[in-house]
Amino acid sequence: MGETEDNLDFEREVTDDDAVFVPADMWHNITNTGDKPLKLYTIYAGPDHVAGTVHPTHQDAKDDPNEH
Repeated sequence: MGETEDNLDFEREVTDDDAVFVPADMWHNITNTGDKPLKLYTIYAGPDHVAGTVHPTHQDAKDDPNEH
């Protein structure tokens, strides 16, 4: 994780039954280095969109006047 895409300076190894919490607006990347499939569950807290909203890009979300 990190504050920018090219500065992911927070790195930790996780194992079975661990949870990773990514703070809002943080860049992140999860890489499976094991020999078993990774099970990833993504939960976003705090609804932040008008129902039915789809943003193809992060920039589209930032430019949407109905956001935040």
